[in-house]
Amino acid sequence: MKERSEYLIIGNGIAGISAAVSLRNKDSEGKITVVTKSPKPFYYRIRLIEYLADKTEFEKLVGYGEGFYLDKDIDVKLDMEVTDIDSKNKKVTFEDGSSVEYNKLLLATGARPRYPNIKGIKEKKGVLKFRGVNDSDEIANHVEICKEVAVLGGGLLGIETAFSLLNLGKKVTVIETAPRLLPRQLDEEGSRILQKILEEKGINFILGKNVEEILGEDCVKGIKFGDGEVFQVKSLVLSAGITPRLELAESAGVEINRGIVVNEYMETSIKDIYAAGDSIEFQGTLYGLWIPAKEQGDVAGSNMAGEKSKYNPISSETRLKVSGISFFSGGNIEPMGAHIYKYNKEGIYRKFFVRDEKIVGAILLGDAKTAMKVGGFIKNRESTDVIYGLYE
Repeated sequence: MKERSEYLIIGNGIAGISAAVSLRNKDSEGKITVVTKSPKPFYYRIRLIEYLADKTEFEKLVGYGEGFYLDKDIDVKLDMEVTDIDSKNKKVTFEDGSSVEYNKLLLATGARPRYPNIKGIKEKKGVLKFRGVNDSDEIANHVEICKEVAVLGGGLLGIETAFSLLNLGKKVTVIETAPRLLPRQLDEEGSRILQKILEEKGINFILGKNVEEILGEDCVKGIKFGDGEVFQVKSLVLSAGITPRLELAESAGVEINRGIVVNEYMETSIKDIYAAGDSIEFQGTLYGLWIPAKEQGDVAGSNMAGEKSKYNPISSETRLKVSGISFFSGGNIEPMGAHIYKYNKEGIYRKFFVRDEKIVGAILLGDAKTAMKVGGFIKNRESTDVIYGLYE
């Protein structure tokens, strides 16, 4: 009789839960255990901005009810922190001193908010991070007593966070060291258009300035820039990127660079240990995005069950989750060597990047109808014929 496999997944984010479901679909008999130090069940973190803006309840963010896990025979253990991984003996130790053995292990440990190297940023009340539900609650509680809030970081999450705070009735200023918004997702013209739209909605911007110091003794009193200018504010929300959680990977002895190094099967450098999600590095890239994390979890689960499946990342795409703004950026938007089709009138901005008569990338603003289709255009390498149809 075949011995029942023992699968252990550390982390109950989208990568971990997707891996568990993928595993169960491939192996109906194996024991699947998901452990997480979080007291919260799996929820859609990409919808946290709605929760922060007080537009939805936490229960509406939860991905699956208890019945789902019972039906799938997946054992999810909340509030259990792993402190050590003995990869030689295939054993994991928990904070309470207990331990469990595994046949195959998945590291889906995720990431934490990145603290920029700014004097005074870590030790003051009023510097707020935004990564999970508890962070959202802390931000909402703190800003109740503040009329004005600054968001450090003008990326997608920073803009979405700013809009949520605006919905809470706050005066919001986004501070970004780059000279324009979303330099990796937008060209200069698109950045100017987006900034104008957001300013009309009430968000203020300080661009192209380095933050030197967070002022104040115990609490935030202001932000000092490199040129000596001081911006008075008592709440600062960080949105300056993420840092992979690597402590457990280090204890296991797997190869680490900027993240946990994996191959196309989501295998680490140690046999029977896999990794997926925000903590991994694949072919030199850290993803830190919801859709890649889900895809990586799916692939990891299949391979843990013994069915070979390769991770073939499709060019990333981003969309801005701000009410009233349709924004898409995806594929290869490097202008060098590309033929560019551009349209900018009547509140619609489109820019298609074409190589060998095939659409390889696009930027869209104010065009919700095309934004729903353009990801498929890029994935399927559609011909320029579909672009001509848009301009008729």
